[in-house]
Amino acid sequence: MAAWGIWERRNRVREGQKTWGPEMVMHRASKLLQEYRDVQSMNPRMAVRSMDLRWKPPDSGVYKVNFDGALFLEQRCASLGVVVRDSVGLVMAALSQRVRHPGSADVAEALAARRAICFAQELNLHNVVIEGDSLKIIQAITDTRLVQTLYGHVIDEIRLISSSFICNFLHVNQKSNKLAHALARRAILSADTDVWIEELPRDLEDVV
Repeated sequence: MAAWGIWERRNRVREGQKTWGPEMVMHRASKLLQEYRDVQSMNPRMAVRSMDLRWKPPDSGVYKVNFDGALFLEQRCASLGVVVRDSVGLVMAALSQRVRHPGSADVAEALAARRAICFAQELNLHNVVIEGDSLKIIQAITDTRLVQTLYGHVIDEIRLISSSFICNFLHVNQKSNKLAHALARRAILSADTDVWIEELPRDLEDVV
């Protein structure tokens, strides 16, 4: 825990991000270790998973694309959030898009996945990992069987586009996907689509 705390602080300082003082490293290490022990005492199988809640950078030469969809029932619309990061965690591009209400949360997630793969294609990326927190959508994409749902045609399009380059789809928990989620929620402020290249709006810097 101490080694991890030192390493994380070093990365934050290197990237010019907000961080804690050196005197807090051991305090944070002790706190994280106690959290680990508490979870382990309740359910040993959950202990390893509980330590794996943060976003992780991809391998060198690979880009990671996270996506998320959100519904706004009162406004009768949905939103899509996509963020692309490199192997050291730097944001290469981000997108926040408002769309018409698609009818369900699953369809919104499928549309967000399609926007993610299209965004990667537009950025001319050739080796990507696509991550989302909707298990149903990730399973539908990676399964070879025909998807007979309202979003089946969207899944077919995702499979077709992703076949043109190296692309892997992974399911992650919501905490690992929180930046894409924040971008999706931010789309309610937009009339259509906002795109950022090698930067993020300031209100999302703390999420990173």
